[in-house]
Amino acid sequence: MAEYQRDRARVDKVVRASGVVVVMNRDHVKKPEDLVITMWEVYQAGYVAECTFRIDAAIIREAMQELVGRRAEAPAEKPFVLGVGSVTNPKELEAAISMGFDMIVAPANVMGGYGEGRDFVRLARQADVFSAPAILSPTELQYFIERDDGFEPDCIKVFPAGVHGPKGIGDLLAPYVRDRHRGRVIMPTGGVNSETGSQYQEQIIKRGYAPVLGMSAPLALVGKLKKPGDADTVRQSLAEFKAGFKPYTSC
Repeated sequence: MAEYQRDRARVDKVVRASGVVVVMNRDHVKKPEDLVITMWEVYQAGYVAECTFRIDAAIIREAMQELVGRRAEAPAEKPFVLGVGSVTNPKELEAAISMGFDMIVAPANVMGGYGEGRDFVRLARQADVFSAPAILSPTELQYFIERDDGFEPDCIKVFPAGVHGPKGIGDLLAPYVRDRHRGRVIMPTGGVNSETGSQYQEQIIKRGYAPVLGMSAPLALVGKLKKPGDADTVRQSLAEFKAGFKPYTSC
């Protein structure tokens, strides 16, 4: 079997096609097997899975030993993307890269007092990892999309999106409506659910950007029933979300 090679462009296609990144936290994962089962079922449902460093790093590291094997065996026409989020500092960034993740999502710019946000993008690119740092203000948005050094992130997360609400996200993006930004991926996360998701999509699409929703809503039943890692519950939760969520359509 050929050695697996990470590829930001491949991840970009998968993320856009999915339109939803399913975020996992401690309510969804208590042990390594829970993480393996949940990420695999999310993948089978057609979404991208993002575990978070709110889950114990030792659990994630052990689960990744199984997950990277499954990823290598996934068919080329349906790549299994492994995403990780809540990455808050350079040490966690280094750990996420070394564990083998394809996509790294952050609640801010990751670097904090260690360096500039562009350094997160630079380090992720060196490993061919899809980067998604978060912004909240127009100044932060401008920092990441109006660069002349080529270090724009693959995706810009807006967190916590609930602070803005759907209309606020549209207002945030409005001054940056330019042909050069058309199709950039914007990922609102925090306050996004089955009811608000289509509203966020509408506002982002109307500004010329590409929406990808970050949310835990597809795993709501797992948390409600307190059944982390139960395959049947995970499948049911994902199915209920898929049946209830009505994506925005411009037609």
